Amino acid sequence: MPEQLKKHGFTLCLLLVIGFAVLFPHPAVVDAEWLTTIGVVVIFFLLGISIASQQLRKGYRPLRLHGFVLFWNFMGFPLVTGGLLILLGRFVGDDFRLGFWLLAIMPTTITSAVAFTDMSGGQIPNAIFSTILSNVLSVFVVPMWAMMLISSQVGVSIEFVPLLLKICFLVVLPLLCGQVFRQLMLKVATAIAPIRRMTSSGIILFIVYAAFAQSVESNVMGQVVLGDFIGMFLFTLVLLLLVSSFVWWTCRLSKYSRAQTIAAFYCASQKSLATGLPLAVMIIAAAPDLGRTALLVMPMILYHPLQLALAGVLSSRFAENAKAASMQ
Repeated sequence: MPEQLKKHGFTLCLLLVIGFAVLFPHPAVVDAEWLTTIGVVVIFFLLGISIASQQLRKGYRPLRLHGFVLFWNFMGFPLVTGGLLILLGRFVGDDFRLGFWLLAIMPTTITSAVAFTDMSGGQIPNAIFSTILSNVLSVFVVPMWAMMLISSQVGVSIEFVPLLLKICFLVVLPLLCGQVFRQLMLKVATAIAPIRRMTSSGIILFIVYAAFAQSVESNVMGQVVLGDFIGMFLFTLVLLLLVSSFVWWTCRLSKYSRAQTIAAFYCASQKSLATGLPLAVMIIAAAPDLGRTALLVMPMILYHPLQLALAGVLSSRFAENAKAASMQ
């Protein structure tokens, strides 16, 4: 039981935070924007501290593997999402459609993709390089994608340059400062690095709480019927299984080594909540007419635990296969 709580602790905390926001929304209304901004800066500063440059040097080859991951992160995933919305979009409420597009253009997750690559016997340096490259490039790719998608889907325009400058100030600058801090004070950075995941998780939980509390205050949540939530859940599940299947098949066709295939699979099929949620919140803030922050980030929040559950099942199977292969 304690092991299960540890494994699914963050998912349970997400559910508790959402419930708490529904019951006690008032505290989040005060200074939520400023606290969220500070939280985003802290997340990326700690990420900069935790990145070891020697790990990046080990994992940058083969370059085509990282091209494969980037294609699926920013092109393949949106293509599958768009096709699925054409086929099954009538089962998804209008409030969640744009949320799925935002999910589709986000970068891969760092911690879980690397962790599951490790547990599955994959190429860890490749996973580290791919995940960090995806998250760094997302600073420039995601705003461009978001500007085009939001304009085409809901007719709301976003000023690209102010949004890009804001993201650079809140994401790139703290990331670089974290790297400089690591180079100048390696021992301190090494001591701080282990708390990154816990601190970032706490900040993400606050951002989720603030988004849902503000939506409850404005009565946005009360306007969505139960059927829309059920449709969103089923659509998210189908999207996860479909993307994961396509990524795996194309991994096999690319003829990487077994270890590289596993790394490419996790990095290409997963989506980051730690990076994605702050980016989504900044994008939504840049287009006030969108509103409904909680509904727009719901697909992202739901995709996170589902992808972890699937990865947990697959990692056990990959590890068993690797063990059987080594005994032959």
